[in-house]
Amino acid sequence: MKNNDYFIKTFPIAWVFTAIVSIIFFLTLGKSWGLAFILGSASSLMAMSLLYKNSKKIMSSDEKGAQRLAVVNYALRLLIYATALIISGILDSLEILATAMGLLSFKLILYVYLFIGSRGEN
Repeated sequence: MKNNDYFIKTFPIAWVFTAIVSIIFFLTLGKSWGLAFILGSASSLMAMSLLYKNSKKIMSSDEKGAQRLAVVNYALRLLIYATALIISGILDSLEILATAMGLLSFKLILYVYLFIGSRGEN
């Protein structure tokens, strides 16, 4: 399986992971942790979806256009991450650490999925 396939198949796994961890946080640590994790994870999923959609445009563009699109896409993803962290930091009803954990969740799941997949191929 190609890395692109792993990336696409990570999305449903990430949604299930988000639901499970959010419920655990709600039940054990409280509403602020559960909602903050959902905010971070949903922001991460949105940014990764944007990356996937724009990567096709970047690959079909000329070199100069591709560089510009890549920079704009990167800046937009950073803006999404920053917005989630700022909202979590401003609102007392959200835990910023849980938001940060949610922001990292997609990449963590992707790396674990790639590791498991590569071990299965060997």
